Amino acid sequence: MARPGSTASTTTSRLRPGPPILLGGTAPRALDRAGQLADGWVTSSRADLSRIRDGIATVRAAASAAGRDPDAIRIICRGVVRWGAPVTVPEGGGRLLLSGSFDDIRADTAWLAGQGVTEIFYDLNWDPLVGAPDADPLGATARASEILDGLAPGG
Repeated sequence: MARPGSTASTTTSRLRPGPPILLGGTAPRALDRAGQLADGWVTSSRADLSRIRDGIATVRAAASAAGRDPDAIRIICRGVVRWGAPVTVPEGGGRLLLSGSFDDIRADTAWLAGQGVTEIFYDLNWDPLVGAPDADPLGATARASEILDGLAPGG
């Protein structure tokens, strides 16, 4: 703990042992902080995944500048899954990543890994049949199970 007039390093104040510290954020300063201090960075569910490489580069550069191994930083993508008909990006008309068939979504997941993503959290909360307040609980459970089964390794 710092006293007035003293300096403290947040890099040495991390509690160990303990669970990994993961930080989110999309502002450049937040990405720098994730690289400097955290065990990993979690993307926003609103992130433009087609540009994820830029955020990863910022996080890893900050880790390197802080004397940390940039490849040791976990990159967790909170990926909103839109299974079914592909969703089209309004600006340009291409398919939104993690939308479409299971094969499309698996291919996008592999592409994200190639960008530097180390883990993916398939976020089903934005599927109106799963996460909407008025979604039928049994129907939501069935749809979520179908999606997760379809995206399971070897699925």
